[in-house]
Amino acid sequence: MKARTRLILAALLTLPAAALTGCRSTAETEADEERPLISEKAYSEASILAQTIEFLHDNYVESDQVSYEKLLTSALRGMVADLDPYSGYEPPKEFSANETRRTGELVGLGVEIVKQPNAPLLVVNVLPGSPAAAAGVQPGDRLVEIDGKLTQRLDLESCLALARGAIGSVAHLKVAREGAEDLLSLEVKRAKVIRPSVPPDAVKKLAGSIGYIRIESFNAHTPGEFRTALDRLKKEKIRALIIDLRNNPGGLVGAAVELASIFLPEKSVIIRTSHRKAALSQEIRAKRGEVQELELPVVILINPFSASSSEIFAGSLQDHRRARLVGMKSFGKGTLLRVIPLPDGGALRFASGRYVTPSGRVIEGRGLEPDRVSALTLKQIFTLAGQARKYPGVIEPKQPGTIRDTQLADAVALLTADAEKKAAEEKKAAEEKKAAEEKKAAEEKKAAEEKKAAEAKKAEPPAVSAPVDQPAGAAK
Repeated sequence: MKARTRLILAALLTLPAAALTGCRSTAETEADEERPLISEKAYSEASILAQTIEFLHDNYVESDQVSYEKLLTSALRGMVADLDPYSGYEPPKEFSANETRRTGELVGLGVEIVKQPNAPLLVVNVLPGSPAAAAGVQPGDRLVEIDGKLTQRLDLESCLALARGAIGSVAHLKVAREGAEDLLSLEVKRAKVIRPSVPPDAVKKLAGSIGYIRIESFNAHTPGEFRTALDRLKKEKIRALIIDLRNNPGGLVGAAVELASIFLPEKSVIIRTSHRKAALSQEIRAKRGEVQELELPVVILINPFSASSSEIFAGSLQDHRRARLVGMKSFGKGTLLRVIPLPDGGALRFASGRYVTPSGRVIEGRGLEPDRVSALTLKQIFTLAGQARKYPGVIEPKQPGTIRDTQLADAVALLTADAEKKAAEEKKAAEEKKAAEEKKAAEEKKAAEEKKAAEAKKAEPPAVSAPVDQPAGAAK
């Protein structure tokens, strides 16, 4: 067998601990895993794999389909494909592209997608100004084919690999759209897409001095973009804040932790990790930063496509009663992924733990329940996803084809009711304080008058009695 294949097989048997990525923790302290002892069984199974690769390489009818690289890539993909939806093998180019994507910059179509088992890719969001937007792709579309390959039975990473490509290359899409009888044929010219996780036009002051910020994903730029947005709204004298995480698929956990630290006291638990090996479990806590908002009322909007880091951020604030959630139950992705770099430049991505909220709620497969349910149909969710990009923070746009954003309206109503209740309580407290002060003043005035009267009476001279005349004939 070629040296590359032997090298990677050997590496698979001696995998060390590695950096976290994907839906990952970026805590500074991470327990070290010991290099595992290699059993005879592991050697035996690896030997069978090596023999199979060698046999297919030498005997398969189509020689161009059985290079060592292709066979090994397929073997690695298959090894983890049945474990869960998130584990997988990333070949060198794919791993490099994923690392770039996690910074917020990528070359591709400019869509956010969800992959469900045995279903074509579902478009959740289309980035403004992206190649996909220019080609007419819409939220809710199903990408049935990309460059002639069906997406239904592919895993997410394979679909992403199809969507990416060289700048200027054209992706040929077959799209299923609700209301259309036939598949639509669209051509999308790939380009570099730089997506702000907090679009500047999605930062607004709404009626009633309520701030609105939509976060589309959590990447390396998110904390800075959010602080800038919050600072802008504070200068506009907001009294409450709505954070829109609907259709936010997540991203870097470290970014979510930084944002949660803005709203939680220092050392508050933001998230816990649960591992197969108890020694690896840890707590990630809030750190004191330059910007802190510990009193500003907060409502977070979530829906079935709010996942991963979105759930970590929202769950931590909900557990600490620092924010209320409005909308629909979230996706339920609470898997901690670890990435093991391999000698070929690729990486093995696998689930090494689960995220648990501060109160002990498991996110994986369960999601977060909102404090106030505001249900929508799937069609309404996708309509609002596109609408939010064109008219962010607008409850009821007047343009044709738009609908009322009842979830945003509910969030505004909740904060407005809170403000009115607080104002009524403050007014009542002020009136009671005034009444108490007036009563005290009256009592003090009465006491002073009584004291003055008593002092005046005390200061009067004593009365002098005149002698009484004796009656005539009285004895002397």
